[in-house]
Amino acid sequence: MTGGSALRLGFGGDTFEAGHTDNRRDLQVACEFGRGLGAAACRAEMPSSAGMRHLRWCCRRQIEQLPATIAAVNAPLDLEQFVQRRQLTAYEQDMARGCYAYGVDLRRGSWFRNSAVAQTGMRSLELRWLRLADDLMASGELLYPAEHRLVDVLREIVELARMLHADVPALRLLSPKARQSGNWPVVTPLGNSHGSCNWLAVDPDALTGFSRNERRFLLGSALGHLQCGHGILFTSRLVTKRERSLGLIARMLRPWSKVAVFSADRAGMLAAGDLEASLMAVAAQAASEASYAPQFPGYSERRLALEDFEHTRVVARMRTQQTLVVARKRGAQPEGSEAAEAGTPEVAEPEATEPAADPPETPAAAEQSEASDEQPRGVPRTAWPLARCDQRLTRRLGLL
Repeated sequence: MTGGSALRLGFGGDTFEAGHTDNRRDLQVACEFGRGLGAAACRAEMPSSAGMRHLRWCCRRQIEQLPATIAAVNAPLDLEQFVQRRQLTAYEQDMARGCYAYGVDLRRGSWFRNSAVAQTGMRSLELRWLRLADDLMASGELLYPAEHRLVDVLREIVELARMLHADVPALRLLSPKARQSGNWPVVTPLGNSHGSCNWLAVDPDALTGFSRNERRFLLGSALGHLQCGHGILFTSRLVTKRERSLGLIARMLRPWSKVAVFSADRAGMLAAGDLEASLMAVAAQAASEASYAPQFPGYSERRLALEDFEHTRVVARMRTQQTLVVARKRGAQPEGSEAAEAGTPEVAEPEATEPAADPPETPAAAEQSEASDEQPRGVPRTAWPLARCDQRLTRRLGLL
């Protein structure tokens, strides 16, 4: 430390100055001394050994004014409860991704996480990622979010994570230098296979240039990657390109990369709620030449997979839920309720192009709504199970 620093110790609303000191150890002892007494604030600003005596005198004067009984405020760590909470979270994650993810992707990811053969390489890659994360922040390539215009993006990430039952990752922004390099995609999910250190590296300028549904697809797809454990795929690509090492591990992960993107695209489509916007976002991803992105299948295969996923029960349930949520926010009942039409005509009044007679919701009407309505009210009987969608995709990829 150069120069002098004045120590101030705060008790409640009072602040006491402790003189000056040039010794870093004195500053550290003073801070620990103040925290041990329950000081509300103890900070070093601009700095004598005499100041330490003045500090102790101030502390003794405050101790005499404290209550006679001082109770302990800490409790022992309840490890059992912590472990149970972690197990419950892991179970919830498994159930959530099992509702939409590609089955082959889940099985390959489980093998890489649990296989004794792959554990050595995966552990080496995770250790590299911890060091690389520090280097990315120290070099200024990634930045902490500190802009007010990103509040909406943060809110949207939390909303999509809640919808997918996924953990909210740490958000990092690309610096201008990183954006000019062209190595980073618009949204890059980074992490390890266990999901204990997940990051979401975002290019804010490029992301805000997309439409709302396209932006939701990109964010939802990245959250799906992290929920399914794909962060290690992006991390391996990043380490391989920057350090020119771990090429063997990258080749081991290549079969997983060929099927991982289909699960992420499904999560992105659930987040966007629109097939056309999802396909436009997929086209933008496929046209990107970012070197830090894994080599995923082309646009045509991903388009066919999303078109099949459009017919599944999962999409029908999600759209029905979104329709009901919008109706509740507007203070109206779902369509077909005459009371809602009378109470809130600006919401439920039919347009001139709609049929004049809209019968109440019945099983027959629910079946017809699949072909006539853009947003079906329920799950039609002709909706596909997820297994049929997986089977068609597996045959096209030639995995059988």
